[in-house]
Amino acid sequence: MTKLVGVVASDKGDKTIKVLVAYQTKHPKYGKIMKRRTILYAHDAANQAKEGDKVEIAECRPLSKTKHHRLIRIIEKAPERAVQVSAEEVMTGKAPEKR
Repeated sequence: MTKLVGVVASDKGDKTIKVLVAYQTKHPKYGKIMKRRTILYAHDAANQAKEGDKVEIAECRPLSKTKHHRLIRIIEKAPERAVQVSAEEVMTGKAPEKR
């Protein structure tokens, strides 16, 4: 069973996360170490992983056309993102009216 560590790039799908896995490899001819990355789709049954989380995934049987990995555990949670505030809210001190 192959285990990989990556960062959740997207959690928009239901029970599916996109995980960005970065790795280094040697160039076949010139020998230079190159940074590479790949996007893998993983099954997250509880929808617990959020964007930016560092996760461990493992290879499993095909679950769909593109999903061949399962979420094992969340290694590190992403820091909370600041709430976006518009310029109008800052200037007036209140939220804009919705139309």
